[in-house]
Amino acid sequence: MEIRKVSSDDRDTIISIINRNVNFTAEEKDCAAELLDIYLGNPCQNDYDFFCAVNEGNKVIGYICYGRVPLTESTYDLYWIVVDPLFHSMGIGKMLVNYLESMLINIRARMLLAETSSRSDYYKTRVFYEQNSFTEAARIKDFYRAGDDKIIYKKTFV
Repeated sequence: MEIRKVSSDDRDTIISIINRNVNFTAEEKDCAAELLDIYLGNPCQNDYDFFCAVNEGNKVIGYICYGRVPLTESTYDLYWIVVDPLFHSMGIGKMLVNYLESMLINIRARMLLAETSSRSDYYKTRVFYEQNSFTEAARIKDFYRAGDDKIIYKKTFV
């Protein structure tokens, strides 16, 4: 397994991975695909960066999207971390997070934020963040819709 930058050749595979993740709503799938297309379609943009985990055949099996939070001193958002459902629970997500953290530490980032839903089908996502040393930093009640809180996780590097 290897991690590398996402390229245009990876687009169809990544879209397929996004669409096969059953937790995502249609709107979430559209958002994830839109960020990918912004990244691939505008090489001069610097809001988002994408890295992917690939298998021995160089096929994408997961990806991570992150970016610097504007107007902050070295704070980053983890926008998406998505793993092919066929490879869930195999450590791919952890490998992607560790890779991102190493890069951020090397550039002296202060913190990494990740947000998710309080919906029950996002339970495994919340456990994933907690198992990877993120702590809940904030919760906004009914943010996405009534009964669906926005939970913000934080990991500090300095």
